[in-house]
Amino acid sequence: MRKFLYISCFLFLQTISCSIGTIEVIPESTKLSMQNNSSVKLLSVKWNGTDFGNINLGESSEMIVSHGEGPIYFSVSNGKQYRTQAYVLGKKYEHTKFPFIDNTRVIDVDTKNASILGDILNVD
Repeated sequence: MRKFLYISCFLFLQTISCSIGTIEVIPESTKLSMQNNSSVKLLSVKWNGTDFGNINLGESSEMIVSHGEGPIYFSVSNGKQYRTQAYVLGKKYEHTKFPFIDNTRVIDVDTKNASILGDILNVD
């Protein structure tokens, strides 16, 4: 009986030690998704140094980012550059989602004038 117990313990410990060596740890990542639910195509979208590219109407873009905080910068078809009035917080190991809608408050980077996203193509 004692011999059986020793052999069982030995086999159990061998199984555990072998499986511990094959465990792959994948660190959590910080993600930011942007959904364009507005009537404006967003060009060259950037947040905290991460390039999200162009985001067409009804589409989204998701990237793994470094955690941080800041506005989202983008251009539109009239060539002007804008940023969101709101600062987006990318929390460590979380998935943050930011929806662009026509009522999203934006600021013209050059003039510092505030408006809403749905109106920026109608402003001269």
